Order: sequence, then C-alpha cells, then structure tokens
Amino acid sequence: MGKEISLFSGYSQPENRTTNYCQLVLRMLYEEHPKLLAEALSILCDGAVLPVGVQFRQQEVQGNSVPDGVIHQSGFTIYIETKHHANFDFDQLKRHMQALQQQSGTRVMLALGRFEEDPKAQFDAFRQQCDTDFGNQIQFAVASFETFLNAVRQSSLTPTLSAMVDDLEQYFNEMGLLPHWRGWLDVSNCSQFAGRLVQAQVYICPATGGAYSHSRCEYLGMYRDKAVRHIGVIRGVVDLYADDSTKVLWINDGTDKDTLIEEARQRFTDAYPGDTDWDARVFVLGPLADTHFYKDTHGGMRSSREYFSVRHLGATSIEDLAETLRQQSWSKLK
Repeated sequence: MGKEISLFSGYSQPENRTTNYCQLVLRMLYEEHPKLLAEALSILCDGAVLPVGVQFRQQEVQGNSVPDGVIHQSGFTIYIETKHHANFDFDQLKRHMQALQQQSGTRVMLALGRFEEDPKAQFDAFRQQCDTDFGNQIQFAVASFETFLNAVRQSSLTPTLSAMVDDLEQYFNEMGLLPHWRGWLDVSNCSQFAGRLVQAQVYICPATGGAYSHSRCEYLGMYRDKAVRHIGVIRGVVDLYADDSTKVLWINDGTDKDTLIEEARQRFTDAYPGDTDWDARVFVLGPLADTHFYKDTHGGMRSSREYFSVRHLGATSIEDLAETLRQQSWSKLK
C-alpha cells in the first residue's frame, strides 16, 4: 500500500524524496485553488484537459432526464515515474501504462527527469509504440524538472506558495536536477564593438568553431577595459548564414523557434546595418543591466570568452546579479 505524501517523507532514496516534494507542491496548489493545479497539470501533461475539482452544471441532459442541477467530480489518474537523469526504462514505463488501463477517466503517464535539451525527441519511438499498444486510451507525457518549476510557478500564487516553490527550486539545484547551463555566465570580449552591441541588446560573433564556439549558459557578460560592463539573460542563440539559411543552437526561455530567428535577424541588422553578408552567431539577449565585474588579474582577457558559475550568488533578477557582481572580482569567482 502506498504512502501519503508528507513534509517528512522519511524516504532514503533521492528519487522517492523528489517525487514526494513535487506532489506536495501540487497538492498545495490544489488546496489554494483547483484552477492552479489544473493549469500546472496541463503544462506537465502536454496540454491535456484535466477538469480538476467539483463541477456544477444545470439543465444537462442525463439519458432520458434533465435534472435542474448536477454536481460532478471528474476522474483522472496520473502516474509519475521520476528519474534523476534522462535514461528511462521503457519496459517499466510500459508496465505502468498497463496498470493505468485498470483506472477510469482520463489517464496520463508522466515521465519526470533531468533533461538538458528538449526531451520529447528521445521518446518518439516509445510514443509510437504506445499509440499502437494503447490507442488513445492513455496519454504519455514527458517533462523536465525545469518544466515542473515553470508549471507550478504561477503569477497568482500567494507569498507562502511562492516561497515554497523557491524552496523546491533550491532543492532541485542542490540535487543537480536543473540544466547545467543554469547559473553560468559567459563573459565575452566586446572591446571593439561594445557600443553597437549594447544598443541592439545582442552579442554577435562569427558562426565558426574554435575561438568562437560557446558553451550554453544562462547569462552573457560584455567585457571591455578590464571589466564586465553589461550583463543580460541569454534568451537564445541562432546562427545566421550569408546564404539565408539558419540554425538554432539553443533556446533558453521557450521562445518560438521562428520568432527567435526573426528577432536574431532584426538585431543583427540593428547592430550591423548594411553589413550582414557574413555568417554570424547571434545571441538574443534580454534587457541589459550595467555592472562592474572587475578583472583583478594581470592583463586583459586571454581568450574571446571566459565562464563563471554565479548560481551560488542567489540572484533573483538580472539587476540583482549585476549589483552582486559589482562586489566581486574575477579571482573570487574563478
């Protein structure tokens, strides 16, 4: 017999504790308002319509009768399989789905794991097999821990619930469940072109490897004159080629692919008007914040980019991070 979820779970297995904490937050959403849980589950379950809570209807045909009012509790069941990595046992998932067949109402199998990229592609073959084995009786969904946070972090949360979601994010970070690029700052040398890049809120370099290859990061810092002068959130990175072809390297904020490409083209044109006939790697940035993250070691930058982990600084916004970095030097964070 299964256990009730609890603040004090007592589970020794990390994945069991993680599942308990995730369900605890979902239960608190429901207790605050069923609509909050319905919205979160819709995101997690690929848009599935799950009518959470009691429904009140009137003058609804029920067979040969039309009662004045109907109070109904819709049924649905979601099985969750949690992994602290991206490798799932497909046979195990299939056994869960076979068990789900015994349930009534809407049924969803949710695979919750640690994914660096969009996880849906790796499950394509499994989805096709599920369609063959189960038809449309059971829906299969997959979500990352980052998606889970986005689903439960809603604008209408009370301060108490919002604080609990922040605590859950801290737990995810401590367990290494969020993408590794989160909390990393890519400092790029912008000495020659800083003015035009700041104005266009973009960083641009040649779309080649070697010195111009970049690891995925959450933030970008623009360096000149011995200090990072501006920082911004990296919304996404697009390679724009002279032959008009494109390649999206990564999307950090969920922006639609075509929209990101159009923004990259516009910012490329804004930064280099009349000079866009070359292969460019375009970092589409959020609003920039001024800072002064000082390079206290000898000389200038030895390469075109440097990386710093800033997750432990606990910044709550790009402005907060900019202010915190004013109190730091390169040697302190290296």
